[in-house]
Amino acid sequence: MRKTLLALAATLLASTAYAQDPGVSDTEIKIGDVNIMTGPASFIGKAVSVGSKIAAAEINEAGGVNGRKITVITEDDGYVPARSFQALTKLIEVDGIFALNGTSGTANALAMMPLIEENNLPTVVTTAPNELIYEPVRPSVFTIGASYSDAFYGQLKYIHENMKVENPVYGVIRQDDDFGKAVEDGYDRAVKEFGVKDGLRIRYKKGTANFAAEMAQMKQAGVNVLANGGIIAGAANILGEARKLSMDLQVAGVWSEDMPPSVNLSAPAGYDYLVADYVALDGPAIDAFMEKAKKYATPEEVGAINRYTYITYVGLHVLAEGMKRCGKELTRACTIEQLRGLKDFDTQGVAAPISFDNEKQLSGTALKIYQLDHTTKTFKTLQDFTQY
Repeated sequence: MRKTLLALAATLLASTAYAQDPGVSDTEIKIGDVNIMTGPASFIGKAVSVGSKIAAAEINEAGGVNGRKITVITEDDGYVPARSFQALTKLIEVDGIFALNGTSGTANALAMMPLIEENNLPTVVTTAPNELIYEPVRPSVFTIGASYSDAFYGQLKYIHENMKVENPVYGVIRQDDDFGKAVEDGYDRAVKEFGVKDGLRIRYKKGTANFAAEMAQMKQAGVNVLANGGIIAGAANILGEARKLSMDLQVAGVWSEDMPPSVNLSAPAGYDYLVADYVALDGPAIDAFMEKAKKYATPEEVGAINRYTYITYVGLHVLAEGMKRCGKELTRACTIEQLRGLKDFDTQGVAAPISFDNEKQLSGTALKIYQLDHTTKTFKTLQDFTQY
């Protein structure tokens, strides 16, 4: 009788432990994903979702996380911050997730932060490595990626040291928001450090489509090295106006411009622009990844793959590693502690090794620099992963 009571007490204690942290059973771990599954930017969210799906399938086939299979639950926010908050509320209160891997854009992630902090939710941010996410640091939030500022500084440094532009005059065009400020911060660091002529700085309202007047000013200022802070259609329109004016330019761009939809829009302008990215775009690591994708994803999903797929795939593996190190007694507190101590986690070349053992809980900020061949719409690597 006494043995029976002790066994019952042990069972109750174990159940109580798990009850403190939702989303974990003896066989399953629920991971949440809030993303852009509808609207003009849905090609980003769908790519993110495929990355999580491939990682979860791969982990589960290898035995899961200490025997528990990962289930990813995705909610659509349509890229609207208020909907991001509602989506995460549903994931926490209805689905009972244990942790979060998809966090949508910067404003969307910030809208969810009160819930993330209140629930001490282990969260890996892969698609919005903005300083606003990791400064100030939130104890349960871990960010993968370099900053936009470093990305532009790195590209301009490469142009300065390797492309030998004659009589260089630098210029920047960027959105009038926090993202645009980060772009200009990298530009500012570059022109001061290199001692080059700062020809013109232009800010524009998000959603601007016609850049004829802005690029005419750039030509008048003699700009021949351009930091293009436009995104997707905006970046393409900026380059299109530059081409109409027959401007001879070396161009640095946002990493979103290495995605096929962006390339299809920008390539007709005929500029072999640079991008800096914290994921690999080609090489053996990506070849191996695509083989996995064909195994675990549908042909339609494989067709949706882009850089956001790669980095979200890495994000779920990083999260799984933190959970795995907790053993069978999996809790949010333990996962956070294990992620905090992560150092040089091997991404198998999809990204630079991941470390969170720093005060910002920010992964290594290494970037690769690529250049577009506008005739083939492909990129070549100019410089391997480098810290800026």
